[in-house]
Amino acid sequence: MDFNVNDWLGDWISFEHLINNHDPNLDRAWKDSTNAMRSKPLFAIMMLGDARRFWAKACKTSGKEWRFRIGGWHIEQPSAVGDDDAVAGFNLTWLDEKRTPITTHEYRLDHVHDKGLEGKPCYVFHASDADDSDPFAVLIAMDPMPERSALRHGGLLSHLHFQYASDEGGLIKGTGKQATLRHRMWYPTMCAAEGTLLDQCNIVRALHHLQAWRELPVPSSD
Repeated sequence: MDFNVNDWLGDWISFEHLINNHDPNLDRAWKDSTNAMRSKPLFAIMMLGDARRFWAKACKTSGKEWRFRIGGWHIEQPSAVGDDDAVAGFNLTWLDEKRTPITTHEYRLDHVHDKGLEGKPCYVFHASDADDSDPFAVLIAMDPMPERSALRHGGLLSHLHFQYASDEGGLIKGTGKQATLRHRMWYPTMCAAEGTLLDQCNIVRALHHLQAWRELPVPSSD
């Protein structure tokens, strides 16, 4: 993995916003996704007949250490650490559902976890300015997919899965090549905030292998 901070910079919104938003177009995207998954036995079992309900459970941003929903992130370039301006990491502000800052930390890339979320390599970041009881002290995250610039060229909205905890042991059990995630089915998700409603609907559709819409099927009532 080749960490590129430019793919992380800017504003992000929680995927829970797309799950809980009952705009008619998002409702349609979720309904189409559920119908598509019902024809695939494995997915039908995993999703218990409803794609939206499955993702609502899998993408919960609240947890044992932080009981409230996280509404999004704001990420900026990292501060220089001594003479090392090329340090891998960023400054991340955690936002609540009203986009009010919860806390801000300087995260530095500690290592790559080989079998992280969805069995893929993930970055393990440590907050250099967090104490031992801070629920956001450790962050595990996948590379944004696709890259942040893809939307400008007709691609999908960038998004990523993540987990967080006060210490690494709360997220990973074991060490080295044998290390595994403690919670393989809990993966909160962030989407790039610059996306339109159409872009958000198409992320929902893409997750369920449906073709992207060229325009919203339900006209605005305005």
